[in-house]
Amino acid sequence: MSTTTFDILKLDCHSCAMMIEGICEDTAGVEKAEVNARTRQLVVTHELHDTAELQQTLNDAGYPVQPQQHANS
Repeated sequence: MSTTTFDILKLDCHSCAMMIEGICEDTAGVEKAEVNARTRQLVVTHELHDTAELQQTLNDAGYPVQPQQHANS
C-alpha cells in the first residue's frame, strides 16, 4: 500500500470534503481517502501505480488537487 497526499485547491464546505472522499473511495485501487478541511489536504491510501488518473477524475468533478511536493533534505 502507498500513501499520497494532495493539496486541495478548491474546498468550499464539509459536503465537498465528503464528495472528494467518496470519489476517491469509488476508484479501483483506492483503500481509503481522508480530507482534512482545515489544512485542505487529501490523504489517499492506495495500490495505484500512478495517481494521475485519480487526480484527473477529481479535477473533472470540480475538485482540483495536486500532489504535495516534498523538499529534498
